[in-house]
Amino acid sequence: MRRKLLYTLPFLAACYTYAPIESATVQPGMSVRARISAATAEQIEPLLGTTDARSLSGVVVGNARDTLIMEVPTTAKTLVGRSMQTLKQRVTIPRSAVLELEQSRLDRVRTTAVAGAAAVVLGTVVLRAVIGDPGKEPIPGGGGGPDLRFPVFLRW
Repeated sequence: MRRKLLYTLPFLAACYTYAPIESATVQPGMSVRARISAATAEQIEPLLGTTDARSLSGVVVGNARDTLIMEVPTTAKTLVGRSMQTLKQRVTIPRSAVLELEQSRLDRVRTTAVAGAAAVVLGTVVLRAVIGDPGKEPIPGGGGGPDLRFPVFLRW
């Protein structure tokens, strides 16, 4: 069962896609992915604690004429146990260093397909639990416990 769940993970991630947008149309609060120059990425990497910051995903906080301010998620280890805590770092990127901007959008077709597939799987599981497996019922009069079944179709 766990293996089947692992196969569905790529479909769940596929519900969102990125579409290119113009930097002039970016508004605060938008979720974007920015591809930046290598020189600027080298300056930002120590702030984020990453080794490759050429592609940043986050939320736009400010959009000035010459700079773009993004809030980017980072992770940090806590001193208690081995847990990780997600933090957010605000990064100022010069407009000249932004090579490409993309906005994340919900892909309705993929989302509908994933929801439909989940409904079919859930329906199959429920029907198998309600109807049971033919040929594996107890022998009539065998003294088994009460048969708990739920009617699928009710008559009015």
